[in-house]
Amino acid sequence: MALSKKIVIAIPVIAIVSLVVFFTLVSKDIEIEGSLEKDFNLAPKLEFRLPNGKTANLHDLRGNAVLLNFWATWCEPCIEEMPSLSVLEKNYRSHGLTVLAVNIQESPEAELRDKLEGIRVPQNLIFNVKRSQISQYKLEGIPVTIFINREGRPIKTFEGPRDWSSPEMYRQIDELLAR
Repeated sequence: MALSKKIVIAIPVIAIVSLVVFFTLVSKDIEIEGSLEKDFNLAPKLEFRLPNGKTANLHDLRGNAVLLNFWATWCEPCIEEMPSLSVLEKNYRSHGLTVLAVNIQESPEAELRDKLEGIRVPQNLIFNVKRSQISQYKLEGIPVTIFINREGRPIKTFEGPRDWSSPEMYRQIDELLAR
């Protein structure tokens, strides 16, 4: 009898602890208090060519907040979030938010653009960034999106795909822009 009472008490305790551990591990939003923010007062160097052909640097965008999205054409979740990222970009451009969608593949740009045919994508699709620059961002998977504040500091990382046009994401972006 005493043993069954212990089991009855232990099962819910184990279940609750398991749920807490599970939800902690699967949490997709990570405040960057870890490596990226500690290692860099400013976001790491990132040089790229804009769609208009001009060469730019992430540091040139200081004064604007930047949503830096890392993606690839072979990444289905990356492609699925592109249309909502495009909507967010359109709605927040006037708030001083620049969206940069950085492709991590080393493939000809025309080939990559062909794979995006018919998909609504952000205005600033960035191709052929040097691997050495991408590796500074310490990506462990894609899609990964980093919010960089107006001073050029990375302050939040979103791992995994998002519906960027959802009210919840708008709320989070509003909070980040207000910092």
